[in-house]
Parts: sequence; structure tokens; C-alpha cells
Amino acid sequence: MNCCHRCAASAQFDDAVAQRDLRRFRRRGADAPTRQLVAAVQNHPLPPQPTLLDIGGGIGAIHHLLLEQGFTEATHLDASGTYLAVAEDEAKRVGHADRVRFLHADFPRDGSAIPPVDVVTLDRVVCCDPDYVRLLGVAADHSRRLLAFSYPRGRWLVRLAVAGSNAVRRLRGHAFRVYMHPPAEMRAVLENAGMRQTWAGGTWTWAVELFERAT
Repeated sequence: MNCCHRCAASAQFDDAVAQRDLRRFRRRGADAPTRQLVAAVQNHPLPPQPTLLDIGGGIGAIHHLLLEQGFTEATHLDASGTYLAVAEDEAKRVGHADRVRFLHADFPRDGSAIPPVDVVTLDRVVCCDPDYVRLLGVAADHSRRLLAFSYPRGRWLVRLAVAGSNAVRRLRGHAFRVYMHPPAEMRAVLENAGMRQTWAGGTWTWAVELFERAT
């Protein structure tokens, strides 16, 4: 994610979006793809008190759920400063603030400053970055055990919706874009980084996949 794209993402995910997502999470909990991602992580054997890196964590749904299920600490990284501010306030409200490290950063560029963790998650993040090879490669390098991510399925209706939303942004002068990356090539990036797929699921719109560090 280069500087221009990082700024575009920060403008796209502004305070109105963050507050809307937080209200929805408080009312209904995490949505279906996120619940599946979290469940896949929870159902996999992990060491006691595992650690988490949530890339593009939004309002913090994933780390809230996993901290309640035995994770000892989490790093929440996001390109949107607004998302981070909302997530930090929510962490204080629910009592998780002392177990979450919040970082406003470009993960591929700043990844070397972040130590490896047991689990890395990227929920609806790879579609926000044009350089999926770099993003997934650096993410895999930070995972000692598991990596879970989600992305939009390549169905024609999904592609049409993405193309339409990008066209509207282009007409309005917004720089942010959504990207449809090839699933087989994304898996190949993770496999080349020493990981293997152990689970796949999702919804009609979103694919969710879990990868384990190969031994």
C-alpha cells in the first residue's frame, strides 16, 4: 500500500463509516464472514495464550472476540486513523485497552517493526490493496502458526458491484478502489511463504480461508 493508496483508504473509511460499523457491531455482533474467520481460528489448536496481529482491523471486532476466547494480546494495525480512534475507545469501554496495541501504519512498508505473532488476520483487507503479493507475503512472514483472510468472490454479480462502486468513486474524484485478486495466485503467495490451506468457507459474497504454517 503506497502513500497515495494509504491516504485514499483513510479518506474512504472516515468517521461516519467507523461509527456506523461500531453501532452495527454493538447491535448484532460481527457479520457472517468475520464470525467464520474467528471460528476457524478458534477451532485450530494453538499454544496457550496466543497472540494476534489484525491487519486492517477496523473497529476491532476480531481482537475483541479472540481476546474473550483466551488470546493474551493483540496488535491492531490500520491505515485509517479514524478507525483506530474508534477502535481504541471501544477497547477502553469493554476493558481490553491494556491488551491491545494500536498502530496507524502501512503494514507492508512498516512490517519489519512488528514482531511475529501466533495468528495474523486480514478480514476484507486484501481487496483494499493493489499489491496483494507484497501484502500477503509480509503478513505470512509475521505468522508463527495461522493466517486467516477473506476476499470478495469472483462471481459476476460481485464483480459488477465492485466495478460499479469503483466507477462511482472515479466520477466523484475519490482515489480509493476495491480490487478483485485471483484466488489461486493469492494462495500461491502464501504457499510459497511456507503455509498450507487447512480450511475454506465464507458466504455467497465473501470467501474466507485459513492457512497454517507448514511443519
